[in-house]
Amino acid sequence: MTDRLFDEAFLRRLEHLSLVTRRPVAGHLRGAHRSRRTGTGMVFTDFRPYTPGDDTRNLDWSTYLRLDRLLLRLFEEEAELPVYVLIDASASMGTGEPSKFDFARRVCAALACLALHNQDRVSLIAFADGVVRELPVRRGRTQIWPVFHFLGQLEAAGATSIETTLKRAFGSGRTRGLVVIASDFMDPTGFAGAARWLQQFRHEVVALQVLSPQEIAPDLPEDVEVVDSESRAALHVHVTPTLRDAYRDALAAHQAELGEACRRAGWTWIPTRSDAPFETLMLTTLREAGVLR
Repeated sequence: MTDRLFDEAFLRRLEHLSLVTRRPVAGHLRGAHRSRRTGTGMVFTDFRPYTPGDDTRNLDWSTYLRLDRLLLRLFEEEAELPVYVLIDASASMGTGEPSKFDFARRVCAALACLALHNQDRVSLIAFADGVVRELPVRRGRTQIWPVFHFLGQLEAAGATSIETTLKRAFGSGRTRGLVVIASDFMDPTGFAGAARWLQQFRHEVVALQVLSPQEIAPDLPEDVEVVDSESRAALHVHVTPTLRDAYRDALAAHQAELGEACRRAGWTWIPTRSDAPFETLMLTTLREAGVLR
């Protein structure tokens, strides 16, 4: 699997990028992101009035002598970003040419690699109708190969329930950070309920939707048997222009629901295709979307 993800040259190009977070992070170890901790650090940011209980070591005595006011100097620390990478390993992801699942694995591997390079804390979660497998927190460049191995061992199988997955993955509480969900989001219950539940934890979320060319523009004969990749339910269909239009409308409505749920939560939604140029997605699209810099 590792030799089909990307080559060493692309890994070196990733080293110049980092994940972007709009909020100061809550990490403890030194990393490449702003911490919400104040009081000690390398970069001065601001003053605020002193209140009883504050550390007096950070009082600005020169201001006190000039203005007779007690002001506290504030600093920002650099801290690591908790990054949670969730990959949809349900049966529907194993469809398409090229495979949606293989494309999603490459994206997740690349994002995990650049996070590890920047000393962020990375957790990987494979899901279907719940959490299937999890790679616990990893940190540092030496953990790239365990990430590759974890992704390489996954297989696409089972039904999809994103809300069940999020409740099991985040119900016990995790440090606020960046959540990346790579999925086709073909969940029969939709995504809005899952989004409302996750929103309470104030994570930043990137929803990367991967569809295949066959899903976007199906080329079907007039009569065909359609089989659900997850439930295995089969249906004989007579394909008419009216049915094609109805399919396009249903797909557009699905996209609109996902995009609106992300917009309401202040999250980033990135639709892509499994035949999209991978390097363009990583080096251009994600940067333009504000996910990478």
